[in-house]
Amino acid sequence: ITAYGQDGPYRDRAAHDLNSLALSGMLAHTGRKATGPLPLGVQVADMGSSFLAVTGILAAVIQRLQTGIGQFVDISMFDTALAWNALAASQMLVGGEEPEREGWLLNGGSYYDCYRTSDDRYLSVGGLEAKFWSGFCQAIGRPDLIPQGFNTAPGAQQALKQAIAETISTRPLAEWMAIFEQLDVCVEPVLSVGEAATHPQTQARQMIVNVPKPDGGTQRQTGAPIKFSASQPVYQHIGATQGEHTAVIMQELGYSEDEIAKLRQSGLFG
Repeated sequence: ITAYGQDGPYRDRAAHDLNSLALSGMLAHTGRKATGPLPLGVQVADMGSSFLAVTGILAAVIQRLQTGIGQFVDISMFDTALAWNALAASQMLVGGEEPEREGWLLNGGSYYDCYRTSDDRYLSVGGLEAKFWSGFCQAIGRPDLIPQGFNTAPGAQQALKQAIAETISTRPLAEWMAIFEQLDVCVEPVLSVGEAATHPQTQARQMIVNVPKPDGGTQRQTGAPIKFSASQPVYQHIGATQGEHTAVIMQELGYSEDEIAKLRQSGLFG
């Protein structure tokens, strides 16, 4: 896995996740019109490349089993961002229309968005299908908005979003969730990381696990998102502590144990 892959003019160029997203066109339609693009809190290209690498490795293994020939798997974070930008890319490549921020169905150009509650929390509204949209409007006491949801004109959608925002802002998140928890209309609260970790669905899926530590304690971590019917993951690594491998690295550099001990006593390692 590299930033730009093993060939092309950028093969030796450095990049972080943000750069890959920017160069792929993804950030051009992410954010708000008034404030421009924003750095995403999730490393889409970095993490996505890891999953694509696993996919590529498994595909290569299957081919090797069939042909006896192995191969090099070349994964680029930039390529990943381009591939995961597929919906917006199709809009441009096939329709000739360049996606803009808050300009299409899934990036804020429609009522598919997040709305602030009276206690400064947010509610995500994703009911694009007619049955979900109708149920949402009835739940918030605005059945009059149902016909407007099917008017795709940009001006009509922005007016609709303003009406939704005004209604959602009249109650705190807890009151809204007391209503929506009983309904299946694609509405969920915007949770903090801590709240997500304790959510019943997170617990049921065993997505927060206790990993053993060398001192006998445990460290909470996110669990494996791939679930198998006949096997369970084994969690046994919590990451290295600061300085845990100092001696090993120094020995690889040619220092003796006595020299390493003296350097440690001098405070060189912090």
